[in-house]
Amino acid sequence: MPNRPIKKGIKKKRRSKNTLKQKVRTITFEPIARYEYSEFVVRLSTTLYTRINCGFRQVVKILDVINDVFDGILGKIPCHNTIENWVKKCGLKVYETSGDSLQDTKYAQIVDESMMIGSEKLLLTLGVPAEHKGRPLNSNDVSILDIAVANSWNGESVGTQLKTASEKVGHDPLYVISDNASIMKKGIRCADLIHQRDISHSLGMFLERTYKNAPDFKNYTKLMTEPKFKYNMKKIAYLLPPKQRTIARFLNISEWVKWSSKMLDVYHTHQADERAVFSFVPANASLIDELSEVTECIRSIEDLCKNKGLSKETVAKCHQEIKKHLFHGDYRMIQLGETIFKFLNDEAKLIEADTANNNSSDIIESLFGKYKARKSPNKLHGVTSFILFMPLYTELSKNAQNKFDFKAALQDTRIRQINVWKKENLTPNLMQLRINCLKKVA
Repeated sequence: MPNRPIKKGIKKKRRSKNTLKQKVRTITFEPIARYEYSEFVVRLSTTLYTRINCGFRQVVKILDVINDVFDGILGKIPCHNTIENWVKKCGLKVYETSGDSLQDTKYAQIVDESMMIGSEKLLLTLGVPAEHKGRPLNSNDVSILDIAVANSWNGESVGTQLKTASEKVGHDPLYVISDNASIMKKGIRCADLIHQRDISHSLGMFLERTYKNAPDFKNYTKLMTEPKFKYNMKKIAYLLPPKQRTIARFLNISEWVKWSSKMLDVYHTHQADERAVFSFVPANASLIDELSEVTECIRSIEDLCKNKGLSKETVAKCHQEIKKHLFHGDYRMIQLGETIFKFLNDEAKLIEADTANNNSSDIIESLFGKYKARKSPNKLHGVTSFILFMPLYTELSKNAQNKFDFKAALQDTRIRQINVWKKENLTPNLMQLRINCLKKVA
């Protein structure tokens, strides 16, 4: 029987057909009533702006590149002002309906005020799942329930905004997460809600109370600061300690404690002139070892609470970390351990059996940072209607970008609605006052 040739090409083709999955998607350019641009161009423009850290003018450049490469597939390119209006309209649509998804669920609120933006302070109230999801919260979990601006905030006004956010959902949250600021604590009491204290701010507060006025701690932080002014432009600058925060310094204490510990380990390998400059490090070896144990305990507790949630189980594990790192130390470490131990027990009383709560407000700090990084650098502008990009930012995630109806958002929302919202929710900022004062009279 003659040998038959093996058809390698056919076999290879069949294998690739069975193993490779092709995903084909048809791009449609549906028109939008009253608009000369298609739904696809609107979706692409607004998604580029919210998902990529670029400005409106850069989005126009990206669209121009796409048009050049794909032979004008997008047609006419919108200007940067048009894209900004689209973002505001879609953001307002998301904001007005932000409580709908939480109406039939158990949820929690996160509230905080920003640092001064011009002459104003921004107060955000977020809605998040009440039960922990087994991972830290991210922007996909957030609904921005309330955006409020004022020259200053007090407990009563914060409580009013929390009630406004609850009314938007239709029922009260199970608890509210915030830092330990007296204004926030009073506001939550005024709204008659349960306060779940943020884990990072609470632990940072306990560290501050323990070490802020300690003579050895104050002396060491002063010694770390001095070389920065003397050697920041010299060869030895590569060894200088990381910058210490002026505000909320104890929230990132771990960075320079880690530097101190590593410098202590390699001190003997340095040149003579380097050892002379950093001689204060081995001189404070006992304090560095103490702070290394403390920050390791703090890091472990934060990791447990942020990744597993606050539950009876995680509180028990946190107790073990305290016993391991703090209760075998000196009096100061034991005192700190007892304070954290009591704090965790008090927070655990707010938890229902067999559930895990969120107790981190990192996500609201992230949103504040996102807004400050992209707003106008001119401090006179304060908080403007540009803030409406934030609700859209939380909506347009990788998994949700195709669910949002851009077409309906633009058809239902007009510029006059943005102006009405602006008038009702924002205050005249310093730039507006400047323009009104200096404008020429015809």
